[in-house]
Amino acid sequence: MTTTFINEKEWGIDKKIFTPVINRLQEAIEVLDGIINVIFVTDVYIKSLNKSYRDKDEATDVLSFNYQKEMPGDDSNLVGEIYISMDTAKRQAEEYEVPLIDELKKLFVHGFLHIHGYDHESDEDYEIMSKIEEKILA
Repeated sequence: MTTTFINEKEWGIDKKIFTPVINRLQEAIEVLDGIINVIFVTDVYIKSLNKSYRDKDEATDVLSFNYQKEMPGDDSNLVGEIYISMDTAKRQAEEYEVPLIDELKKLFVHGFLHIHGYDHESDEDYEIMSKIEEKILA
């Protein structure tokens, strides 16, 4: 699995800080083979994605797309994409009183798990996903 970070330099993010998190994810779950793009965007951009793909006319912190599930038979190596709103991440970091980088790692892990089939639609699924997130981010 290859993780490609897009726009990270524009936001002053050192992508190397995600390496330990990626390594722990690869140890904790069965990781899909291929490329995952991580794209850092504004609230305006993620709001437009949220409206187009989820019919929600609001900004959100993270959106993920699994292209193997959404486009079966596609021969590209692109497994999926994770969009993280820097505007929302900054607000949440302040609200939760955590460093921005910790909030970004949390959002990355959340999006990564969604691409790999984890969800939080039921209480049971929420608990499973939360435990994995806690383990990875500990």
